[in-house]
Amino acid sequence: MLDSLVLKKITSYLDLIRFYKPIGFLLLMWPCWFSLSLMKLEINLLLSWLIIFLMGSFFMRSAGCIINDMVDKEIDKKVYRTALRPLASGNISLTEASILLFILLSLSLLILLQFKFFTMIIGLLSIPFVILYPFAKRFTHFPQIILGLIFSWGILIVAYEFNQKINLNHIVLYVACVFWTIGYDTIYAYQDKVDDIKNSIKSTAVFFDQNGKFFVFICYFIVISAFGYLGWSSSKSIFSLIIMAIIGFCTYIAIHKWDIDSVKSSAFYFRQNNIFAIMLFVYLSIF
Repeated sequence: MLDSLVLKKITSYLDLIRFYKPIGFLLLMWPCWFSLSLMKLEINLLLSWLIIFLMGSFFMRSAGCIINDMVDKEIDKKVYRTALRPLASGNISLTEASILLFILLSLSLLILLQFKFFTMIIGLLSIPFVILYPFAKRFTHFPQIILGLIFSWGILIVAYEFNQKINLNHIVLYVACVFWTIGYDTIYAYQDKVDDIKNSIKSTAVFFDQNGKFFVFICYFIVISAFGYLGWSSSKSIFSLIIMAIIGFCTYIAIHKWDIDSVKSSAFYFRQNNIFAIMLFVYLSIF
């Protein structure tokens, strides 16, 4: 019985940090990896930094999930998809969640200490946005913009760590990843659109309603254009533009096939962004 209770508690902790849904921390990691791919680093150094950002993304995303669930505990109870989350269902107390949050933030700090001093300051500047994000959907239909600023922050960290400044390519990449986040999180938001309307929760899905597909298309068009520019400016190869055009065409087909009225369809095409990111990372690494 004791083993069973302990196992259930551990499972609840893992559910709290979305351990079984790694897409979240991967989407936080990819902009960091995109930014690293723009750097001319030796393979051993590159691999070590890829691992550092992977670990940092996992710890920070896990901590962000706890903060989000603490703020949204009462709202989550009213939404079908989130009603069984550990805090909303009462499987984990606020005290237990706070202790786990402290551990994760401590681990995140250890990762941050691997960077130069000024880079650490840049990293800490993201914290106000992390705290603000869970409240944003209460006063704006565009909380995805704040999420985009947060999830793209790793680009700034990489830029300052290696260049001590932000150059044009990193600005282009940052803007692209902000729009990418807005796009995929809009797809994600359509899973909860009905419940959000009932509970007066704001999102781009609620705001654009049946026009959401066109909005998402614009977001991804900006992303494809920006990455095409980065590939072209680095390689001056027509082949880079052809490859990006193919990726863009495949993305257009995916958005066209997405059913905005289907929860399953929204969940599926949201997860497909990991494959999209892999293609973009390989593209930047080659060109």
